[in-house]
Amino acid sequence: MKKLLLFTAVALLGFTATNAQVKLGFGLGYAMPTGDIADFTDGGVSGHFELGYGVTEDIDVSFLYQGDFLIGADADGGISYGTIALGSYMVNGRYYFTKEGFRPYGSLGLGLASIGAVEIEGSGQALEVAASTSNFAIRPALGFKYGVLNMNFSYLSAGKVGDTSVSDFGINLGLLFTFGGN
Repeated sequence: MKKLLLFTAVALLGFTATNAQVKLGFGLGYAMPTGDIADFTDGGVSGHFELGYGVTEDIDVSFLYQGDFLIGADADGGISYGTIALGSYMVNGRYYFTKEGFRPYGSLGLGLASIGAVEIEGSGQALEVAASTSNFAIRPALGFKYGVLNMNFSYLSAGKVGDTSVSDFGINLGLLFTFGGN
């Protein structure tokens, strides 16, 4: 049974790769905290990886992983340091507004965000490590693709942890390759 499933998966992947557009993308960028986490983080690094399928010439569907690492420090009256790590696993849909050359697009990702936090207070106070929690996440984005260059501006809303809203605005630059198709 396992061999039959493996054979079927390989055959479908081979068929898909020869008759459709397979998308592979990755990139890095800057994440700016919004919402309540902006009170104790200043900004950080954002990275993404996606593997997708071109349904039509104008529409892509992909699995998207986005990881954001936000940090912040405050030296007023002692040292305070906080970090937030966000890992988002999403199904992402993208619609291109033009067919050739410079291709602006809008996209929407829906999925799960894993949120982890560390907070350190100075003067021998305390180290607080919050357990990782998971929430429903939504990620609308606007961007463009030119050749393999892919740039987007996104907003990630990862819900709340307690009374603290977790979200960020990201600017990402990367590459998006297309394999197969017509």
